[in-house]
Amino acid sequence: MKATKWGVGLGLCTLLAGVIGWCLWPQPAAPDLEAGHSGERLVDSPELVEPAQLAVMSAPEIKSAPAEVAAKPGRLRADGSQQLDAPWQVAEVDADFPLVEPGEGVEQLQPIALQGSELGQAQVGDRVTLLLPDSSTLEARVTKVELQRGGERNWQGEIRVDGDSYPVNFTVGKQATFGFIGTPQGSYSVETLGGKGWVYKNPPLDRGHGGSDALIPTHQ
Repeated sequence: MKATKWGVGLGLCTLLAGVIGWCLWPQPAAPDLEAGHSGERLVDSPELVEPAQLAVMSAPEIKSAPAEVAAKPGRLRADGSQQLDAPWQVAEVDADFPLVEPGEGVEQLQPIALQGSELGQAQVGDRVTLLLPDSSTLEARVTKVELQRGGERNWQGEIRVDGDSYPVNFTVGKQATFGFIGTPQGSYSVETLGGKGWVYKNPPLDRGHGGSDALIPTHQ
């Protein structure tokens, strides 16, 4: 009988000790709403923005990228060279014209004004259209380009007519331009200052001896 009472008493004590231990044992904390996926609390997390605040917040200004300026396409020939337009056009002589008329003996005198920068940009292989005083045009092919001491740029070329080659030579500086154009009918000179000047036919080499003003071609 005593053994039975001790057994019941020991069971009640054990149950009571379990209840007391469960009450006194620390309970796990509820997960923090601001915790990350790993369970750690986020540091310096931004404050939540109310919908009303979102409505009044100004949207960031979006600036469009500047439009790229399309490069002027060059006129390519079948052989890959550039076809350059006539580097001058007919002009009028006014009070500000920088050059006086050339000396006596010249023919087909024509005032001109440079346009663009074709003369200073010509490269080996390019073709340059040359406008003569009689309104005819010739096409020169650039064969050589050199940069001279004073910063002038010299290029040499040729004009092909009926299988013959005639020389062309231009020196282009910051202010002045000088040119020589050979043709079957004679040679022409180009002189400009500040973008304006003259193109004219050179006098014959020897009028007194019945010489012709035709230029002897150079065979290449």
